[in-house]
Amino acid sequence: MELRDWLVWIIGGTGSGAITYWLMEHLPLANWTSEAKRYLALALSAALACSAFAASVGLGYRNDPGTAQAWFEALFAVAFVAVTSGQMIHARKRLK
Repeated sequence: MELRDWLVWIIGGTGSGAITYWLMEHLPLANWTSEAKRYLALALSAALACSAFAASVGLGYRNDPGTAQAWFEALFAVAFVAVTSGQMIHARKRLK
């Protein structure tokens, strides 16, 4: 698998959700409330996907959105898909 493939996987939501839930299992969050953990998971998933999108643009794998509005729309769409996918993983995953 090449870097481009990894970035596509992360941007698509499934990758960012899987990485987020792996991180959540391995971070020391025992004292956190379930609500705080949920918001952290949502933010991590969106941040990973948006970072992968920005990296793919910077590396020339994707076209530059061009304007500030186009960037906002693209990042919003990427974050929305990542958060939604993360919620679907959360609904099916057996949590500790």
